Parts: sequence; C-alpha cells; structure tokens
Amino acid sequence: MTDSGLLFGDRFLASYAGQIITDPSTAIVELVANAWDAHATRVDIDWPRVGRPFRIRDNGEGMRAQDFMLRWRMLNYNRLEAQGSRSIPPADLENAAPRTVHGKNGKGRHAAFLFGDPYRVRTWRDGKEHTFVVSRCRTMERPFDVEQVDISKDVNGHGTEITGGETPLGLNADQVREIIGSRFLTDPAFVVSVDGVPVTFEDLSQEKMAWSDVDVPGFGVAKVLMIDAQKADKTTRQHGIAWWVNKRLVGEIGWRGNDLITVIDGRTSEAKRFTFIVLADFLEKSVKADWSDFDSDDDAWKQARNLVIEHIRNLVRHAISSRRAEIKAEVHERIDGYSRGLPPLSRERVNEFVEQVADRCPNLSGDELTQVAGILANLEASSSKYSLIGKLHDLPPGDLDALNQLLTDWTLRVAKDALDQIQTRLKLVRQMHETLRDETADEVRDLQPLFERSLWVFGPEYESIEFTSNMAMATVITKLFKGDVGAAEVKPTRNRPDFAILPDSSIGFYSRPSYGRDDGEPDQIEHLVIVELKRPGVVIRDEQMEQASKYARELLRLGYISSSTAVTCFVLGTRLDMVNWEPIVQGKVITKGMIFENFIKRAERRMLNLYDALKAAPFLNEAEVESFINPPRPEQPSLVEGVA
Repeated sequence: MTDSGLLFGDRFLASYAGQIITDPSTAIVELVANAWDAHATRVDIDWPRVGRPFRIRDNGEGMRAQDFMLRWRMLNYNRLEAQGSRSIPPADLENAAPRTVHGKNGKGRHAAFLFGDPYRVRTWRDGKEHTFVVSRCRTMERPFDVEQVDISKDVNGHGTEITGGETPLGLNADQVREIIGSRFLTDPAFVVSVDGVPVTFEDLSQEKMAWSDVDVPGFGVAKVLMIDAQKADKTTRQHGIAWWVNKRLVGEIGWRGNDLITVIDGRTSEAKRFTFIVLADFLEKSVKADWSDFDSDDDAWKQARNLVIEHIRNLVRHAISSRRAEIKAEVHERIDGYSRGLPPLSRERVNEFVEQVADRCPNLSGDELTQVAGILANLEASSSKYSLIGKLHDLPPGDLDALNQLLTDWTLRVAKDALDQIQTRLKLVRQMHETLRDETADEVRDLQPLFERSLWVFGPEYESIEFTSNMAMATVITKLFKGDVGAAEVKPTRNRPDFAILPDSSIGFYSRPSYGRDDGEPDQIEHLVIVELKRPGVVIRDEQMEQASKYARELLRLGYISSSTAVTCFVLGTRLDMVNWEPIVQGKVITKGMIFENFIKRAERRMLNLYDALKAAPFLNEAEVESFINPPRPEQPSLVEGVA
C-alpha cells in the first residue's frame, strides 16, 4: 500500500511566500493591503515590542467562518476569480465607490507569520464573531494548521483583527509609518495609524517627498506631491497619480490611459516606485456625479491634466537623474578599496561600468550596484578574468535560482572542496570504464596510475590519506624476491619505481604507519595493502591468489613488517577462474580476488551512482580525464641499486 499524499519541508513557507514572511516592511504592507481589499476605511496597528504584542485591526467587511477557512487554508487562493477584481463596500458605506484590489494569489495573509507563530485572527460580520489560531504545522503533512477556538454572537459591525507576538522586528513605529505612508496616503478615506498616531504626509522623509505647484491659467493652481518609495514594489497598484478634489479621491489611484508611457517612458520599475498626489480643488465642477472620474470634455480638466502630466514627467526625469548621480558618486567612493590596486586600464573599465549600469539599470540600489562593481573589480584582479561572466550569461533563469540557493546553503569554498572531491572520483570512474575494458592497456602506464588514486573503492577503511605508495616495499620485492617468489622474474622500471613489475601484472604497495606511544612518531607499518593488477584479459586463478599472499609472508619472514601488521592483498583481473571465490585468510593476511567489472560497479555505488547522473558534465570529457589521470612524470633513476 502506498501513500500518495504530499509532504511539506520545514522551509516550504519561506520559499513559497518569500519576503512576505521574512521582511518586516514587506509584511506590514501586505497586511495593510489586505485591509484595503476588504474595503476598510480605518486600520489601527500596534507595533510589537516587549510587553506589547503586534496587532492590526481594520473595519473592513470581515469574514464568515466558512470564508476564513477557505481563504486561509487554500494555497494559491485566486482572489480575483473568487471575489472579483473590485471590492464592494459594506452596506453602511453608502457613498463609497468600489475599489480595485491589490491581492491576487492569497500569499499576503502569510505575512502574519512574521509577527507571531502561532497568531490569532478575530473576524466579525453579520452579528457573529469567529476566532482562529493559525500555527506552522509540526509535521510534514501540511504547512500550517488552522483551528477555530471561539465564536460569539450578537456582535456589532464588521472587521478583522490579527494578533501576534512581542518580538521586536528591527523597525520602530516612525519607520513603519513612513513605509505605509509612501504607499497608502493616496486616498483620504483610508486612514492608517501606528501606535495611535495616524499616518500623514509628515511621516515621509524629505528624501521621499517633494511639493510643487502647477499653474493652470484661468482656472487655478494644482499642488503636486511626489512620493518616491525609492524601492520598486511588485506591482504598480499602490502607485500612480491620485487626483484629490476637496480632500476626496476622484476615481482611483493609478496610471490612467497613456500616463504610463507619457510620464515614465514605459519603464515599469519606475511605475512601481513613484506616487503622485494632485490637489486640485478648482476642478470641483469637472468631477462626475459619482466621483468615479472627471468629465473628459471639461476644458478645465483637459488643460489641468495636460499641464500636470507634463510637470510630473519632468519631476520623474529630474528625480531619476539626481538619484543616479548620487548613486554613482556613492558607488565610486565605496569601490575605491576594490579598485585601488588595479592597473589604470582596469580601474577605468570598472568606473565606466558603474556609469553605464547606473544609467541602464535605474532600479539597482547603491548597495546592489556596489556589489556588482565589486565583483567586476575582483574579476579584473583574478586570473580567469571574465570567463565567469560568460558562464553566468549562458545560465537559464532556473539555473541562476539553483546557483543562488547553492550559495545560500554553502560557502563557495566548502562547495568547491566538496565538488572537487566528487569531480576527482568521477574522473577516475570514467577512466575505469575505458581502461579496464581495454586489453591493450599497459599496467604500468595505464593501470597503476589509476589504482594509485582508487584505494577508496576497496572500502572506507582505505580512504585515509595516510595510505601512501610504499616505494621501499616495491624495491624489496624487486631486489630480494627475484627468482624466489613465484616462477616469473620480478624486474624494476625507471618510470614507476614504486611498483614491482611482473610479465603479466604489476604490484603496488600501500601502507599506513603506526605510531609509538611515547613520542607519537611512526615506528612501524600498521596496515599494508598489496594490489596486484593483472593485465586486461588475464584470468585470475587459485595460484595467482596464493602468489599474492606469499609476498606478505615473505615480507614478514624478512622483518619488513611485524606480526601485528594487518595485510590485505587484492588481486584484480578480467575474470575469476577459481574453485573458491571467498577471501583467503591466513592469520592477519587476507587475500581477495576481484574482477574489473565489479571494481567499477563498486566505485559507482560508493559515489552514490552519480556517474550516470553526471556523465554529461564538462569535466568528464576524454581529453581532460586523460591528462588528469596520467600527469607527465619525469624519468627517475632506479632505486634498486643499493638495497641489501
């Protein structure tokens, strides 16, 4: 029986909702936007601090129990499909007009998790009040739990209240008022207060707002307030031009008709950043009876609109230009430390880059541009220069996201160390596939360099870096065993003096020392590994197995190893032709036969079968593997001479 239900990891909500539940400024804007969509006219926020929990309360339409359970429990709730793109005012707001809603996919409600886990939601309408507790789920079956904990009847009015915890979030109430004011001051009928203080124009810093006048000859003077959020939001819905007449919003905030093209030249990032409030009481007679818009044929409106739009266009151009100049100067100063040690031509390239990117990517903040310019300066100083830029340029968006996640979970140095180890071993596996199946392969030139780096395949106990090629053992076998051990003569080689060479095979010796108890210095061999490689095509028989164990016994007899030394002999060939395939155990000497195909399969399993998954990787091309496995070795004199 299989369970086909989905499981949710601990980080699902953080990945799903993003900054909505990680960034306080984004989270509070989302919750206020939810109140706007509920057609609230008032929102009261208690900002969290020790001794007082977070609370946001609005007088919006509220929710029935079934509405809440549906909207809160459904992932990717489609607000536009379920409730429409415009919110209808409650019955007690007779003169209010419908609003264009901000929310679309229902993610904004998860912002409450930033302010408390669990958090409480109290919502009331139609005489009933319902209270729910929402908490992250402690199992993997669902991302969060929703539980109704209370219900009351005979409740007046309508609205919703969310209560969280007391944990400070790095922003004070004044900063919160400025964040909200830069986005929700466009409708005088929508009042937001933080810690009992209403959000007003005075909450905006001088860097974010500017007043100016536009003279409309024969009709009056329009006052224009420019609000620069200095950070582009996800959509344009909180931005655009708001026209006020007698402190009342005419129509809705937004970019009307061709305003978007006329004012900001189609740069949508700017459309998500700037808001303009136009106070034009002289247009009272130009407003339609339902206050939904101005009369398009009215002369005062036509003239005022043209002049105000032209004025706003100039304001945007000047703001962007001034801001870019400030960012350029700031970035040049901040990257001076990066570029100071560069040659003059490199410094010039970095400075030119800052100028061009600041002009072409106006949405980049000073911090972001500094980071990019710092990367460029480091690339100028690196040996690889700009090859990294080319690789990043060729990555599809999904791979860029994967790279970002990799750098989030790992440091670059740790990731490279891990990947280098994987790369090294996968190259060896690739070479095994090619060399161990080639009957023309030379055991000295091809096989021994391969196995020299492959002890880890035999088992985890052989992975220690202390297992090294023992040249002395090979010399002893070559000098003393000539004619004594086995029927074939053992001969030396100048190219690989750390191997003993037989007519149909070669023998490598790898040892790990033991250490004295008194001084901690190496005093003898703790473990010796003898690897005898038969040429591809040679069959391993019982006599070959016995031959390998004789080497170990002879070394013990001659005193080159002690009775406490563990000896493991591996005999590898194309196939086995033996009466008994089990290892031969003689005291502390173990002899094992293994065919090349099984050696390759063991290597793949020890690498978690990554070879098949990654065999298309660039580092596994044949030329690179060959140079990696067989680096050039200098000709060396024989070490046989002088051995007694």
